[in-house]
Amino acid sequence: MSTRHVTEQITLREAPARAPAHGAAALLLRPWTDEDADVLVRHHADALLRSWLVTHLDTAGEARRWVADQRRGWAAGTRAAFAVVETGPAGPSAPLGHIALTTTDAGAAPVRAGYWTAAEARGRRIASRALTLVSRWAVSEDSPFAGRALELVHAVGNEGSCRTALGCGFPLTGTLPADPPTRSRAQHLHTAVAQGVSRGTREA
Repeated sequence: MSTRHVTEQITLREAPARAPAHGAAALLLRPWTDEDADVLVRHHADALLRSWLVTHLDTAGEARRWVADQRRGWAAGTRAAFAVVETGPAGPSAPLGHIALTTTDAGAAPVRAGYWTAAEARGRRIASRALTLVSRWAVSEDSPFAGRALELVHAVGNEGSCRTALGCGFPLTGTLPADPPTRSRAQHLHTAVAQGVSRGTREA
């Protein structure tokens, strides 16, 4: 089991061959930056997204503080958070979504994946592709999360997230009861099946 902390923010690239259609832009998962504050606020204004998220970013200042929290998670080895962007001839797009791996410590605790997709990017398998990419990295031998159970939780009733989890090899394994104020509603727990996946592409 790996015991190396995630102290270095990294970038993950989707192989072009894994894009869903010929000519489709490949995904790039990169760390969030302060320059993303305005787009975070815009995405968080979406009513559907707000209905599922616990944290709402309504101002650029709140968004920058959230980005700082992501950096602290990387430094502590307890969180690896990525902005999901598309890459193409014109360069990377603005963020289209978010995906993160979170654990309570840097030891043997399970790792939980969470994600959201911006309104304009829904229906394009962005979340599924990002989850596949980050899961491959999580279980690869150069990941600090290798050897741990990989889980995913989402609010009960969020059918889109449920379909994404099931389609990416995370069968439903239980239901967590509501526990306000940190968990305002019941959540489905999905646990990844044993994966012998190949190493994903990593860029420092």
